[in-house]
Amino acid sequence: MSQFDHIFIAPKNWDASLTFYKDNLGFEMVSSWGDKSEGRGAVLKCGSFTVVIAEEHENKGDNAWVSGFNGQRPTIHINVENVDQAFDNLKDKDTAVIKPEDNHWAGRWMVVKDPDDNLIAYNTPKKEK
Repeated sequence: MSQFDHIFIAPKNWDASLTFYKDNLGFEMVSSWGDKSEGRGAVLKCGSFTVVIAEEHENKGDNAWVSGFNGQRPTIHINVENVDQAFDNLKDKDTAVIKPEDNHWAGRWMVVKDPDDNLIAYNTPKKEK
């Protein structure tokens, strides 16, 4: 079973984007992290719709910025029960720009690219203990 999780945006100007989503659109900030030296990020919600914005930061093994970053286009995130199974089900595995791997923010993920270079990330969230 797949379920829409969030859209990721790598803004040109983090402060302007945060102000736009919070003050202009009325999104609620659910959480935030980082500072100007390490890159800031925030999770914003409007009803059940979630937007994640994050500044570019030093890689430190984060494939989101190496392979997942797509200029100013958003990345669609979909939660699935098993990322590895979703990868196995791909008809064209060459569309995967990030093959299944663990990440530091959500659990396990992979990213595929559509014919127009839009990115779709499949996530299997960490299980709460």
